[in-house]
Amino acid sequence: MSSASTKLLLLFWCVATGSYAQKQLVFLKRGNVIARFTEGDRFNFKLKNRGLKEGYITELTDFSLITAALDTIPYSFIEKVNIQGQRTKNFAKRLGGVLLIGGLGYIAIDQANVLVGSNKSGFDDANKRALGVAGVGSLLLLVKSRYKTVSRGVTIRAIDYKSPYYRFK
Repeated sequence: MSSASTKLLLLFWCVATGSYAQKQLVFLKRGNVIARFTEGDRFNFKLKNRGLKEGYITELTDFSLITAALDTIPYSFIEKVNIQGQRTKNFAKRLGGVLLIGGLGYIAIDQANVLVGSNKSGFDDANKRALGVAGVGSLLLLVKSRYKTVSRGVTIRAIDYKSPYYRFK
């Protein structure tokens, strides 16, 4: 191998290992990731002293994050985190989906029974209630909470590529 190809191989190796070195800030609840930020991401936090911090994460340490404005924010000071744009599992969304599908499914089955002839034709009170259930389900699907409270059971960790919670981009 020539000296130039050895240097090129060494450069690629350094770049590849450097991409694994980027830390991520994860918010965990019962072992599930509810929010994830990487170094360089824009963040929006509400602090316990009612202050609002927003900016870019430049460095993550074990107990704090450092912003582009060189502010050091300890994880224990974070009260709420903006989770818009994060994929989250939400009980209200699941319930809304069940209600929407259940209400519309009931109406569809009832109308199929009308076509077969086992039910009388028309839109009766049961169908109106099912339509109301489907409407409530659709509203639950549309409601999005902007901030997630860092409460009991939520842990904040700065992780690297060795963690099982790390997500490669």
